[in-house]
Amino acid sequence: MSSFEPTAISRSRPPDLVSGYRLEKLVGAGGMGEVHKATQLSLGRTVAVKLLNPDLAKDPSFIARFQKEAAALATLSHPHVVSIVDKGKTDNTYYLVMEFVDGPSLRELMRNPSMDTPALLRRMLEICRAIEYAHGRGVIHRDLKPENILLDQQAGGIAKVSDFGLASFLDDASAASRFALTSTHVSMGTISYMAPEQRVDAKSADARADIFSLGVILYETFTGEVPLGTFDPPSRKRPGLDARVDAIVMRCLKPDPDERYPSVTALIADLEPLVPGSLLSMPPLRLTRWQRAKAAMRRAARVTAQTAAGVTVLAAVGVLGVAYHRSGQVRVPLPLPGKAIMAEQSGLKVLNGSGRVEDVTQDKRRVTMGEGPDAPKLVVAGRDLAFENKTLVFPPLDDQKTRAGRARVDVVEMVGGVARLTAHVRAEAPPVTWQRRLKELWNGPPPEPVASLGLMGRAGRYVTIVHHGARMPLSLEWSLGERSGAMLGLDAPENELRLELFVTEDGVMQAFVGQGKDQRPIAEPLSLGPDWQAQFGEAPAPVIGCIEGTCTVEGLTYTVDKPSPVTESPSTPVVVVPQQPPRTVAANTVPAKAVVAKKPAPPPPPRRQPVKAAPAKPAPKRR
Repeated sequence: MSSFEPTAISRSRPPDLVSGYRLEKLVGAGGMGEVHKATQLSLGRTVAVKLLNPDLAKDPSFIARFQKEAAALATLSHPHVVSIVDKGKTDNTYYLVMEFVDGPSLRELMRNPSMDTPALLRRMLEICRAIEYAHGRGVIHRDLKPENILLDQQAGGIAKVSDFGLASFLDDASAASRFALTSTHVSMGTISYMAPEQRVDAKSADARADIFSLGVILYETFTGEVPLGTFDPPSRKRPGLDARVDAIVMRCLKPDPDERYPSVTALIADLEPLVPGSLLSMPPLRLTRWQRAKAAMRRAARVTAQTAAGVTVLAAVGVLGVAYHRSGQVRVPLPLPGKAIMAEQSGLKVLNGSGRVEDVTQDKRRVTMGEGPDAPKLVVAGRDLAFENKTLVFPPLDDQKTRAGRARVDVVEMVGGVARLTAHVRAEAPPVTWQRRLKELWNGPPPEPVASLGLMGRAGRYVTIVHHGARMPLSLEWSLGERSGAMLGLDAPENELRLELFVTEDGVMQAFVGQGKDQRPIAEPLSLGPDWQAQFGEAPAPVIGCIEGTCTVEGLTYTVDKPSPVTESPSTPVVVVPQQPPRTVAANTVPAKAVVAKKPAPPPPPRRQPVKAAPAKPAPKRR
């Protein structure tokens, strides 16, 4: 069992808290509770005791989740699944007793760059076999991540899957209803490892959601990175890795569940040949004479089909080989869309747009593009930008050399705390023509169209929402000095999107899609701190971008609440200096010249009895 982080808060537990077990050592702690290394007194063996947090033990939904984990583990008995020993209830909480796994988690194994590729492939095959077994018993894990996979050192470092607290039951309706969780608790998990459909409706996610998580773990095991947005195949990041792993990973990570592996068994069938010395998933069976005859007929048909396909493939390879030879192009992996848009520097030019820059109130300033008497300037880089009916449009590429375009609204005095950026955004692929098909045959298919809306500061610092096209996951990307990353979110609908970036006065930034009752968060919030604009190197400005296709942005509006003026502390006395000849003034008073009246003063308060002033003395000379 891996040790817990030093920041975990633990409480001392009496060794006899759980009847029949002696708690020895705290080895893990989290939001649900604590895990202790313990001794089972009846057999004298070492076990792990998981205690539910006493405060959560009062909540029926958390009790259901705890009991669900016990039910899932009781259903499973596999060498690569942590086994359950017992469960019960104390005076103030619930507990599970499981086998004690003495070893690190897969997360700690990933931090060891010297781990050889065959050993990592073998561990991944063990994990897949455990999930295949669980699915065969009607249990979906739904929270697969490196922290939930333990490596048993005493058993040669084999992998064991743990933490079935978010599991669901495929076939047993009574179990599913008995251990049902609320929608809030179902969404608990790590978003980077969750399938797109699981983020939208976790209750309806099936076994293919676990296949997506296995793809993320497989990619991260070999590259040390989570696949977000546009990412390189793992073989390009890990020299010596079999390129067949790329196809396995890419199929697992398909956004559409129907395009992934239909089962973990099919995934194992592709992964198993890559693992040296691996055991077959099932032993070969002795076939009858009729089965051997049918197999022979299938082989003959397969050979005939493969021969015809081979001729077709050879012809296609010849055509593509000539096209590649003539083009002389070497394809380079594309960076993240937001990074590519922000890095574009070709063809810089300044355009005068139409819009409105105004102080909505004394404390709020707003810039709106599309209509108004003002002419906010746009700094355009890369592709051309046009205005069409109050809409900002990146037109089709035609013969433009660069594929990316960016336009930054050049506004000043947008300094403040709370900020809101909204716009309606659309990304469309260009119409299909014979010229386009000919280019695709010659150069290969182009990337999907991408549109973005965000804030940009100095030296390429930015936060942006990226729209990858209809039915593709939206993403949030950021690069703020040493802090950078990307998170996948909900799938984009067919029609135009309303995107929004909102920053609270505490500097918490959240991305949304939709509006009103249909508004939903795209990804997890980013905490930038109260002085969030300093993260950009300067007061950021709205920026839009486009890669490939046609991108339109309508109704772009950026509003910033100005910082509140600093007021005098109540403990600081304020002395009103009457119109008199100059005299000595106390050091903590406000000089009369510092008070500038810009508006008519409110009615004065009732007069107080004047205090008799001391006789005037000549002012002392300043040293």
